[in-house]
Amino acid sequence: MRYALLLATLLLASHAHASLGIDRSILVFEAGKAPRQDVIAGNSGDTNLFLEVEVLEVTDPGTDQEQRTVVRDPESIGFVAAPRRLMVPPGGRRPVRLMNLNGHGDVERVYRVNIKPVMPPAESSGMGVRLIVAYQVLVFIAPKKSVVSLDSQRDGNKLTLTNNGNVNILLSNGEQCQMVNSQDCDPVQGRRLYPGNQVVIELPRPAPVEFDVEADGKRLRQRF
Repeated sequence: MRYALLLATLLLASHAHASLGIDRSILVFEAGKAPRQDVIAGNSGDTNLFLEVEVLEVTDPGTDQEQRTVVRDPESIGFVAAPRRLMVPPGGRRPVRLMNLNGHGDVERVYRVNIKPVMPPAESSGMGVRLIVAYQVLVFIAPKKSVVSLDSQRDGNKLTLTNNGNVNILLSNGEQCQMVNSQDCDPVQGRRLYPGNQVVIELPRPAPVEFDVEADGKRLRQRF
């Protein structure tokens, strides 16, 4: 996920700019594999790019009570991103290392990591406005043993889906057709269901609906 920040700042030069890009936006730390992974930050601009990295702990994901809390002491929650600040030269690439220090529990844990440009230590020249694009990485710490369990109930045009497992389930490419092999189909919005999440989907018609269902590294087409 990326988002834009408009900052009133001092411009380095009239045509100088830095441009951030990252190589991955979703990471999964699987049980039995390395407890560290790197996200590569690149700068396609023509001036130095200064970055700040912050970890957000996600609680009650996918619910109305979801909280994303910036963690000032990441070691206290057992998930660390380093370095906290870095500089990427023009045309350069630098790694941001993410480390899972607390192993794997019974249920998937969720974090988000902001990688965002900040102003250089000192700037000069005239006042102006700069558009800065930042990125957010979604991180899953898989449980020791993954359990995928998606329950469904149909009631006319309503589809109720409940994730009774311990890992997230991603529904995508939803489609509901007038009849089997029909070309008269409506798209259905997909979503991610975290452990314990339940959602009621209002469908265009009482016909079956299909989604690509992805969980625990596996993907299949499923009809409900």
